[in-house]
Amino acid sequence: MKFRPWGNVEWVLSLSDTVKWDFIGTIGTEDRSITAWKYFKNLGVIKSEFFSEILDIESPKYAYLNKKCLQERRSQYSAGGGDLSKIKQFGLTDPLYDIQAFAENSSDNNKSIILDITSYPKRFFFPILRHLAKSDDVENLIVTYTSPQRYAEPKPLYEDIEPWTALPGFCELDPDQKKIWIISVGFLVESLSSYVGDNQNEKMCILIPFPASLSVLRRTWESVANLERAHTNNRFSKYRVETFNLSAAFDQICSLAQGAAGNAIAFAPFGPKPTSAAMCLYASSQEASVHYPQPLIYNPDYSKGILDNDPEKAVNAYWIKHKGTNFYSV
Repeated sequence: MKFRPWGNVEWVLSLSDTVKWDFIGTIGTEDRSITAWKYFKNLGVIKSEFFSEILDIESPKYAYLNKKCLQERRSQYSAGGGDLSKIKQFGLTDPLYDIQAFAENSSDNNKSIILDITSYPKRFFFPILRHLAKSDDVENLIVTYTSPQRYAEPKPLYEDIEPWTALPGFCELDPDQKKIWIISVGFLVESLSSYVGDNQNEKMCILIPFPASLSVLRRTWESVANLERAHTNNRFSKYRVETFNLSAAFDQICSLAQGAAGNAIAFAPFGPKPTSAAMCLYASSQEASVHYPQPLIYNPDYSKGILDNDPEKAVNAYWIKHKGTNFYSV
């Protein structure tokens, strides 16, 4: 096990020399989408920012609320000193080369980068984090994640889910290679259930976020029950991983993958963003496959508020690279 610092923003920053950071984030409908940026901005450590705005497939059901929430977030961003003219707009299904170009442009002029994954869809933050982690030009890299006060309930969090496929930039499955699946569970496992039924001989290692709020635990265990239903051949093994501990998730992944070739490991990141980031970092270094069914429409009320209405508690920061040393190398 390695010591990989993470936790309170100011404590994490105190562990290194004072530098000016470039901040990469996204304007989203959620209250929390620019919380980390405002926090760092108030600390006076941001040199420049590179923000995107990722537009879902338009839905008559959510069109008005989606527009209203984005306008509110843009107003807050502008009031905090952000330049609205520099926000890069994407469609949710835009090609990988556009995402990579954004990542490269955002890291061209500074060796110290903060990537906020809070409101980034996995289809975007996986290739962006992969680029930053592997780039020799990025010497210091911090990932941030902001916890909400609550998730939308009982409303669905997303709709119109795409078929099961590899995330952009990550290799496809080799049909002739027996896989060990490492799965983080959250609120969406429908297509994974279908895959489990069609591939009876593959081992499934399930990472369960714990501790977590009661509402999250309930939904998580419903997902686990849906996965295991009708499968009685002991294919599933379960492992608890602290919800916000990216480092512990990475260590658990390394333990489960020990002795297996990189292409024998496959990931399904359905669970919390910090665990997903750990999967991304492992898969990036070992060329492992990552599969996910991308929702095309997100509920604009996906979450509300930030934890305890307190950025110091809500925002976690994770050192990924420090002075050229990658803490998450395998």
